[in-house]
Amino acid sequence: MPDLETQIAAGLALEREGSEGEAIEYFRRLVKQHPDDARVRFEYAGAHDFAGYEAEAIPIYEEAMRLGLASEFLPRAYLQLGSSLRNVGRYDEAVQTLNEGCERFPDFHALRIFRAFALYSAGRCRDAVVELLETLLSQPDSPLLGGYARAIRYYTGEIKAE
Repeated sequence: MPDLETQIAAGLALEREGSEGEAIEYFRRLVKQHPDDARVRFEYAGAHDFAGYEAEAIPIYEEAMRLGLASEFLPRAYLQLGSSLRNVGRYDEAVQTLNEGCERFPDFHALRIFRAFALYSAGRCRDAVVELLETLLSQPDSPLLGGYARAIRYYTGEIKAE
């Protein structure tokens, strides 16, 4: 029997091939074989999420995190859980989850971007814009800013003060 990483890779390949239903069933069987493995649960949740079954993915993500998901997967787990919560209309929970992820993993900028989506969906548009601008400003030498970091920082401050 292949090692667990090889088995997980096979399930992920099903997702990439567009066989979402098969991936869910594959990971369901893998969870039965490894009921206490946080990584397997995380990928099972991700298979649901990828297939558009965010509501079903949420408790599976939460269980994977409770089981002690390895730190290398936690930033993605916070992001994917927060995104799923947002997609099912649980905006405040999404913001809270993404806040926790941002606190724990401040260098994983995708969390901040997804937090901006959640803030926007929660009706906090100004906070969402500020979040995106501050994420851009976290890399002041980025060519995306075209040398205008100082001006962007100033205007961001104006928006925050409103």
